[in-house]
Amino acid sequence: MSLFSKNDKNTDKKPDRKAQKQAKELQKLSEGGKSEGSKSMSIRSRNGLFSTTLIVLAVVITLIFNLAVGQIPSGVMEFDLSTTKLYSFSDTSKDYLADLDTDVQLIAVATQDDTDTRIVKFLQKYAALSDHVTLEWIDPVAYPSALTTYDCDSNTLIVTCEETDRTYQVSFDSILVPDSYYYYYYGTTYYTSFDGEGQVLSAIDYVVSESSYTVYCTENHGESDVGTNLSELLDKNHFTASTVSLLQTGSVPEDCDLLMIYVPTSDFSEEEIDMIYDYLNAGGKVELIWGSTSFEHPNLDSLMATYGMELTTGYVGDTSRYYAATQSYFTFFPELTSSSDAAEGISSDALVLVTTSFGLNLIDPARDTISVDDFLGTTSSGGVMLDGEDTVSGQYYLGVTATEEIEVETEDEDTDDADTDEADTSAEADEDADTSAESDEDEEEEEDNTITAQFTVLTSESLVNDDITSNFGDSIVNLTVVMNTITSGFEDVSNISIDAKSLETTYNTVTNAGLWSLLFLVVLPIAVLIFGFVRWFRRRKL
Repeated sequence: MSLFSKNDKNTDKKPDRKAQKQAKELQKLSEGGKSEGSKSMSIRSRNGLFSTTLIVLAVVITLIFNLAVGQIPSGVMEFDLSTTKLYSFSDTSKDYLADLDTDVQLIAVATQDDTDTRIVKFLQKYAALSDHVTLEWIDPVAYPSALTTYDCDSNTLIVTCEETDRTYQVSFDSILVPDSYYYYYYGTTYYTSFDGEGQVLSAIDYVVSESSYTVYCTENHGESDVGTNLSELLDKNHFTASTVSLLQTGSVPEDCDLLMIYVPTSDFSEEEIDMIYDYLNAGGKVELIWGSTSFEHPNLDSLMATYGMELTTGYVGDTSRYYAATQSYFTFFPELTSSSDAAEGISSDALVLVTTSFGLNLIDPARDTISVDDFLGTTSSGGVMLDGEDTVSGQYYLGVTATEEIEVETEDEDTDDADTDEADTSAEADEDADTSAESDEDEEEEEDNTITAQFTVLTSESLVNDDITSNFGDSIVNLTVVMNTITSGFEDVSNISIDAKSLETTYNTVTNAGLWSLLFLVVLPIAVLIFGFVRWFRRRKL
């Protein structure tokens, strides 16, 4: 009984120790679980705070970046992807605006939201080329007084310079040129060309340079009207064109800066030639452009001979530089002398195209003071056709400029008094001696003035023909060469005229289309099928 009781007592004690041990282990596990859970919660909190901080920081950086980018001019951020490169500017504009040191303001009197986006983008990007050019838009609807202030219509660009107090207006229709006939027939507006760069650069040059010149074109000899393209370039370079009849005026007008003889069809009289001689001897500038020689012209021949030139009687061609599409040696690309003033701003690989051109031979000028320089001509493979049959081979010239330096003596004022009274006092005699000494010093320092006469002859009207210059566009530099010959005689004028960019749709013309069709529609598909079959057959055996 006692043993049973003892065992029973021992049995009761063992479960207590085990329970205590289990309780302690449970307590440790419980405490450890709380610790691990607390630790895990702490890590998750830190990770969440770090992620939130990164997100906020990324948002702040994005906002700051967008604000900074928004301050960058559109001319830097936007790239010209247009097919006609409306917003890509020539080196002429870039160089001119880089050297510009006078502030110019562009004021667009128009509603910006209603203006063609091509004009808006162009003006923004063009103004960004120079720190001296600013652009401002004035809405004539909100501010109708602007039309009176600037004396203009809406949709007009006002180019003004405060330093020179000169203003020039450019209509938006002169920038984005519409086809008036298309609107007349179809009732919708169709734009043919974009002349923003040429118009704005010309306007800027006008308001800062204060230079303007007058060109007189002779008449009453069957002369042609100056072509539209050449006339526009003259306007852009601030030349005002007028006509003159030498027999009526009796001389070349005093305000004539350039006398142009444009494609005459009859000879000049001896009296008119004498007037031209007087004009050249006074430092004048003459430009003669031939278009036809189906008339006798001995007086014009004598004028050219005086300045070292002789005109051929037949058409000139070149067997090594002819235009292959025409299959005629008489439509060719003459060589342009790169070192001449006529080639200024023209790349060495640029082309000049002429057709039905006459030639010039160089002869000894009438005076040693005359220098003759050719700038356009055939190669040694050139030739001139005589009487429509025989051809005389040789090199002939299509453009020649003769210049002459003419010294002009200035008359000195007579400072000596021949009637001085012999009874003058000694003081008066001393004053006369001092005056005489001063006049002698002035005479020693004074130099004779020198003026330059310039006579340029071009033997082909095709150099400025509208059909040729318009159809070939930027592919040829005919007009640039002609304008260079005109502006080279003026020290404060350079040829900054830029042609308009065509908006006409251009189509790719594939030569030998039958062969290309055979290649792409037959040869290549069969080749692909054969290659695929061979690959399949080889993989089938694996």
